[in-house]
Amino acid sequence: MYHVSLAMALPVIVLGALLVAYCLADIARADHALLVRRWQWALAVLLLIPIGPVAYLLFEKLGPSPGGPPQQNLSTHAGGNTYLRGEQPPPT
Repeated sequence: MYHVSLAMALPVIVLGALLVAYCLADIARADHALLVRRWQWALAVLLLIPIGPVAYLLFEKLGPSPGGPPQQNLSTHAGGNTYLRGEQPPPT
């Protein structure tokens, strides 16, 4: 039978705990709408170690941004100048 010492397992346990702590802190301070509710992400991160934190990072951090690609927020006015949508060109 294979025996795992505490010295071998401790770095993995610490890294897992740090990953869970980072994800929970990020969920708590997220200022945009998440794909699922905050409590659902928190529950998944806590109960599904390491799948929950990895899923959170993949779907929320690397997924599409809430505002869409930056090109969708641009508009072109007369003269060919590009401005952020809703921003008016300077008076001439």
